[in-house]
Parts: sequence; C-alpha cells; structure tokens
Amino acid sequence: MKKQAARLESVATGPGMTLKATFSDGRILKVDMSDVARRLQAFSALENSTEFATAKVADFGWTLEWDCGASLDSDRLIELALEQAGMTENVYFRRWQDAHGLSLTDAANAIGLTRRTVSQYRTGARPVPRIVGLACKGWELEHGQHA
Repeated sequence: MKKQAARLESVATGPGMTLKATFSDGRILKVDMSDVARRLQAFSALENSTEFATAKVADFGWTLEWDCGASLDSDRLIELALEQAGMTENVYFRRWQDAHGLSLTDAANAIGLTRRTVSQYRTGARPVPRIVGLACKGWELEHGQHA
C-alpha cells in the first residue's frame, strides 16, 4: 500500500515573517518568508504584519494562502525550509525526481538506493551526500535527459 504524501495540517505565523508549518507526517518546519516578500511582488503585501497573519491552509493541505491572494504550494514551502536549513542538495534531489516523474521506488532503482533512503532525502530527514547528486546527474546523462 502506498503511503499518502504529507500534507500541510496547520500553520502559525510568528515574528519577523516566520511561519511554523505542521505536516500530516508530524514534521514541523520553520520558514522565514521575509526574503520571498522582498524579492517577489506577488508576496510583497505580506510585509504588512496584519496581512502576513492571515496565513491559512487551503486546498486540502496542498497550499498555503493569504487573504491578499498570495499562495504557496506546500512542496515549495518544504523546499524553502530545506534551503534555509542549508540543505540545497536535498532541494536539487527533489527537483531531479520531480523533473523526471520518478516515484520513490523508481528514483531508488535509478541510482541504486533504497526507497526509504530516497524518502529521507526528499523530506530532508537526511542530508543528500554530494555523490548522490552526482549519481543523479550521471543518470540524466545516461538517459539523455537534462532537468
């Protein structure tokens, strides 16, 4: 039986444009949205603390949205948390897997890992070693595909 992808269950806003997001698998991620609000016009309204505080879970846990209309996919929220934690290789790994439409099992078979390890890399439970990133690039070359 396939395990359902973790969805966003709740979100709480904190000082300095920080979010605490709780996912259905028990993960609690902290994300600072200040850089996103500064860089992207679609999120600029969030610099107003009253607007920022309107953050809520939408689309059955797949989206985070604000009253001003700004929204963020729950997967992108996970990537922001990983990036801010210095786990950029994990973000690369997630994007590689998604770009090639690989399930956890397919990704594991593609580069010689277990499904569990791939899941841990994808969620950030374990950092992705540099050699795994290189294996992903090698797989792309071998298959004539570039993300």
